[in-house]
Amino acid sequence: MKTMQKMKFNVKAQSEGVTVKAQAGKHEVVLDESAQMGGKDLGPNPLQNILVSLASCENVTGHIVAREMKFDLQGLSFNVTGEFDPRGFMGDPEVCPYFETVTVEATVTTSESEERIKELKEKVEARCPVYTMLKGANVEMIDNWTKA
Repeated sequence: MKTMQKMKFNVKAQSEGVTVKAQAGKHEVVLDESAQMGGKDLGPNPLQNILVSLASCENVTGHIVAREMKFDLQGLSFNVTGEFDPRGFMGDPEVCPYFETVTVEATVTTSESEERIKELKEKVEARCPVYTMLKGANVEMIDNWTKA
């Protein structure tokens, strides 16, 4: 395998209360909390953003892997759910302060067989940076990839 240069990503963020406006390249991203948490509800909260990032990363990885596999990928859609116990966030040292479980329901639009879908899923799970980061943090990952 040829040597590739490491990539660096950078965001610059400014806060206004619990609202964060971040510059990611030429894009502005706004993360916030609900009024109940002291925010203005101007964008998703950080945990929702992780789930969006996971769906996006699996999508990108899926398209790259499908091309390599010569897999007929016509579309991917995701329903991603994260479960966490807020007691950790609130200061209980006995409780994990991040997702304990993340469930990914992926729907694959394709003419391919269930066996090929399973192969695509396994390759995506092995290579997706966000997925592997969550898995590395011992988040229980529950994955169901089904044909549309």
